[in-house]
Amino acid sequence: MTREEWLPQGAAAMELIHRSDFRVASYHVGPRGEVPPWALMGFFEHAAGEHAASWKLSVMDLLPRGLSWVLSRYHLQLLRPLCYGEGVEVSTWPSGRSTMFATRDFEAVGTDGRPVALATTSWVLIDVRQKKPVPVAEVVPETFALERRSLADSFSALPKLEAHAAAPPVELPVMRRDLDLNEHVNHTVYVQWALEAVASEMLPGLRPVAIEVSYRAEARRGDRIRSLASGPQQAGERRVMLHQIAHCAEGSELARLRTTWGR
Repeated sequence: MTREEWLPQGAAAMELIHRSDFRVASYHVGPRGEVPPWALMGFFEHAAGEHAASWKLSVMDLLPRGLSWVLSRYHLQLLRPLCYGEGVEVSTWPSGRSTMFATRDFEAVGTDGRPVALATTSWVLIDVRQKKPVPVAEVVPETFALERRSLADSFSALPKLEAHAAAPPVELPVMRRDLDLNEHVNHTVYVQWALEAVASEMLPGLRPVAIEVSYRAEARRGDRIRSLASGPQQAGERRVMLHQIAHCAEGSELARLRTTWGR
């Protein structure tokens, strides 16, 4: 089947900006009644999936063809807390592409009209069996792109956390609940793991205001991971921390993160 055959009819005329509405439920929030970053990322993931499905470009559409999307980079800016009972509208769109990468951006706005968060992401199309990247143009039409970025990020390499600069690590098992459709750990879980290594007394009264992630390798059920975090470094009125997620047995690096903390 050619790309033209499985793309929806009239694709060029379809909306490039997709909007999804969410209501913050009790199971979305933490102890202070606020949505944690990974739950907001879950809203974004759902909205992106809906949009991709409308173009027959979702994971569920591509898996029968032996293809899937894998997240490479994530940059999230948290503008204000989102709390229990609030409504939020998530807008998402394909913001560009190169030979091997496709970017997708997001904006979240509360029902009161106040901005909640911005994000930009970079994705790789892979051959599931061969575990190799596939040129994006093989499945994504040229018309599926809106040259607009919510955050200007060229996705340069994140710095590596050196072991001597890290606080005591946290070790965690990969659970069944952590897995996604590709049967590896969902991208939101890496953020949960990273923040588990941050002791509350290290950053009193502060919350994450920016999270950058570089996904480097997959983790699967049965693995054990090690989450390391640096001490906070002063950056004006904010604090910045580096993080590393590593495979316990192999020592391989699964992800690098940089978090920024403020009030």
